Amino acid sequence: MIMIPKQPDVLRLPVGRLWNGSVCPDKRLSGLVEVQQTEDTILVRARTPALPARRIPDTPVGSRVDRLWEYDVMEVFFVDEDGQYLEVEIGPGGHYLVLGFEGPRCLVADFVDLPFTVRHEVRPDRSAVNELLIPRELFPTSLRAVNAFLIAGGQYLAYHPVPGTQPDFHQPDTFPFARLV
Repeated sequence: MIMIPKQPDVLRLPVGRLWNGSVCPDKRLSGLVEVQQTEDTILVRARTPALPARRIPDTPVGSRVDRLWEYDVMEVFFVDEDGQYLEVEIGPGGHYLVLGFEGPRCLVADFVDLPFTVRHEVRPDRSAVNELLIPRELFPTSLRAVNAFLIAGGQYLAYHPVPGTQPDFHQPDTFPFARLV
């Protein structure tokens, strides 16, 4: 079971294998998601690899970008006991997208009018570290599962593999169990 701790502890989800659990053929590709709770927020930190040709939207850093999954992105899914889930996407260019679902691919909230706090950093090795603060009221109150995925360099990677013949991240019933502590 995965537990999301309160500060200062951090949950770490390394993303380095292909979505189906196979070894990634591109050794440059890996990422890390870190999740940490505070009193009023959940901090989601995404570390993404340095790639020579990143796919980044041409919008200002800190912008909400619809269809961010069409670019290089780290995606994190937080699933509630009732099957509802929050999808958090953070791109290496400091862009984000937060969506709420009542079941697989059943979008119920796009949070378009809600401002989020974003921190963006490009390290000397050209890797990116981006943080997004999620207001506590948006986060599942009865968290039961979590998973993380990286889309980069034409590959789809996962923290925990998902079944199927093609990458499909919207399979919350296959994600590993998790809870808040």
